[in-house]
Amino acid sequence: MNEPGPKFDFPDHYKNLGLSPLSSLEAVKSRYRELAKIFHPDNRQTGSSDLFQKLAYSYQVLTHPLRRKEYDLQYLARHPEILFRMRASNPKVGSASSPKKKQIPASRILYAGQAVEFAKRGLLRAGMRNRERKRYSGIFYDIRILLTHEELNLRISAKIPLVVRVLCPDCRGSNVFCDSCGGKGTYKSFRNLNLEAEAGKLIPGKIYELDLSGLKPDGFVHFKKNRLKVKIELLEGEKK
Repeated sequence: MNEPGPKFDFPDHYKNLGLSPLSSLEAVKSRYRELAKIFHPDNRQTGSSDLFQKLAYSYQVLTHPLRRKEYDLQYLARHPEILFRMRASNPKVGSASSPKKKQIPASRILYAGQAVEFAKRGLLRAGMRNRERKRYSGIFYDIRILLTHEELNLRISAKIPLVVRVLCPDCRGSNVFCDSCGGKGTYKSFRNLNLEAEAGKLIPGKIYELDLSGLKPDGFVHFKKNRLKVKIELLEGEKK
């Protein structure tokens, strides 16, 4: 009996070469040359024919302007969290060829920890912590974004204010007697996380987990949360 052929996942050419989706053409070529020397079949110590062919294919795609453009469209559609991070640090990414985006009003960006969310479930008892409230309420996300049916088919943008830690600009965290930060080295503030999604890519009811680790809105600022769970829901009255 013939066995079914192998199933191939969508190739991650950037991961294969150890590169960022923002890597320049020069960076792709330089990285490939480094890896080719290591994994070329003629290298008796580290050579690998299979791995070398895999690297060569990724190199061919990422160094061909048209093939890379087509690949990037599919790649970012499969990795919305990467697109979110890219646009959070550089709002111009993808804006040149993208249709006009719809800005979601702040009134439809809701935090799971808001008192009204827990009050609806009778979870505002004294002495109960937020972690316990989330566990009993079944709320396993941080933020809800409410969208209309029309907005699901549009390119959208949502500005989410998040708590950040700011490294004291006066002492850079090295002076316990600093008057600016009181010796703490950092202080709390807020910054907007700019989330964008292409038309038709968000699914109502789905929770998207965004990796914020290493993402700095400013030079000496980092988000307090390393991961943010965003749930997409239909606006009340829009459900069919």
